[in-house]
Amino acid sequence: MAAQGPGGPCRPEAGAVMDAQQTAAAEWIVSGYHVLLSDDLRLAHAAMLEHANAHNDDFWPRGRDVVRFARFYRVSASALGGLVGLLPYRVGRRRVWVDAARVPDLARRVGMDAFGREAMVSFGIFCAAADTLAREAATLH
Repeated sequence: MAAQGPGGPCRPEAGAVMDAQQTAAAEWIVSGYHVLLSDDLRLAHAAMLEHANAHNDDFWPRGRDVVRFARFYRVSASALGGLVGLLPYRVGRRRVWVDAARVPDLARRVGMDAFGREAMVSFGIFCAAADTLAREAATLH
């Protein structure tokens, strides 16, 4: 994934540490991926990640990828974007994408209330998965 700030894409402050209860909650949220999201949304997510890996210089989806795959799979672009840390909001008639995966503080500066519910549910799953992966990477084997 793209470089992130010291607090990661979803942590409110640098160096935030998850306690056992937060860890269990994150794992529970990640396990809900198959329950909360439709088959089409999960397929779109997987296909978009594969496309980005093969065609984008940083191997991560962009807003245009989200829109393209959402249309093809007939899923919500907001929900699909949230799964990769891209959060849409409207400025007049134009849709703007906040890249919370690459620039974590940007979403907080815009204001989390600017993003729709679908995007925030998917972004919550993204955050839980990112925290779980970071924790597993830090574990000695």
